[in-house]
Formats: sequence, structure tokens, C-alpha cells
Amino acid sequence: MSKVARTIRTIGSSSYPVIVAGTAGHNFERVYYQSNCTAGDVRGKYEDLKFTSTGSGETHRLRAIASGTGVATGGTVNAMHATMQVASGGTISGAAHAIRATYEVAGTTPTPGGTNSALQVDTNAVTGTVFGTKDAFISIANIGAGKLTNVLQVPTAAAKTAYLTDPFVARHADAAATHGLKMVDAAGTVYWIMVTTDTPND
Repeated sequence: MSKVARTIRTIGSSSYPVIVAGTAGHNFERVYYQSNCTAGDVRGKYEDLKFTSTGSGETHRLRAIASGTGVATGGTVNAMHATMQVASGGTISGAAHAIRATYEVAGTTPTPGGTNSALQVDTNAVTGTVFGTKDAFISIANIGAGKLTNVLQVPTAAAKTAYLTDPFVARHADAAATHGLKMVDAAGTVYWIMVTTDTPND
């Protein structure tokens, strides 16, 4: 039986990491690419990790670890920061996204099983954690001078009878709010989005 290394390549270690100090502004790795193609897709990096048995895992696992006091004073710490920039003079004729998450199913009339989604946001906090009053699963902020006003873009509303096939359907006139989704603004004011358990086609 051949032996498989648990780690193919390591730079530094948990005991002896590669360290920078002083004033920030460092990049541990920086790569520049450019595409002059007139058609087709170009990718800066393309990786596949195939799972052929009952194990689990991720193609990429990123961790930003705040182990000091007062981390990110006046700034932010992010395990991943993805930016889609439209440079000065640039335009978009199709669509552009900073992050695109796709849930893909192949085959003929497949039944994948499991509990699946294109995006999962979750927590992993120890018992007794005291969260801040503004902590949330998702945070929305207009940081630049130009202000975006749409929180979501959804498909065109379908008839209420299409609730089994479409994620956004016409209003059910007799529906009563039965539950609420909590959100909080940057000032700490709490709001509730009213939802209902009434099926739109009732």
C-alpha cells in the first residue's frame, strides 16, 4: 500500500510561522495575470478536489485567527476578501460578481440527498459566548461614496401557483404574518421581516 502524505507542502508551522511586524501593508504572496481573450473563460486558478468515499472536507480552507487584543482597530479582519472591480473607463455587458456560489447537480433525474445549498453561513461558538448586539450571520454596508440601494436581486415574481418551482411568487392576499426574521441596522435599531407559514396557493 502506498503512503499518502497528510500535507503536500508546508510553509512555516503553527510554532514557527512566517512573521511580518511593524507597519502593515505586506502581501505574503502576490501574483499578476491578464487576459486579452475576446471569448471564453479565463481563470487565475482552477482546482478540483474529488470525494470518492464517505469522507468530507473543503477544496479551500481559510482561517483568519484573531489571537491578540484589540485586533482590527479601525479596520477589518477577513478570512477571505473578494473584490470585483470595474476599473476607470471599464464597462460590463454581461454580469459581474465579487463572489459567485453555484450548487450544481449533474446526471439524469438525479436525487443527491443530503441538506444542500449554494451558500451556507454558520457559527461555531463555544458555550457562554456573549455576542455583540450587532453581530449577525450577514452584514451589509455601503462603504464607498456611491451608494447601492438594492439589498437583493431576485427572479421576476411568478404566479402564486408556481410556489413549488419558483423561489419568488406573487403575494398571497389572505396570508397573515406568523413569524419574523430579525435584523439590526448599523445604529443598533432592531427590525423584523414578517414571514408566514401560509402556502401562497392556499
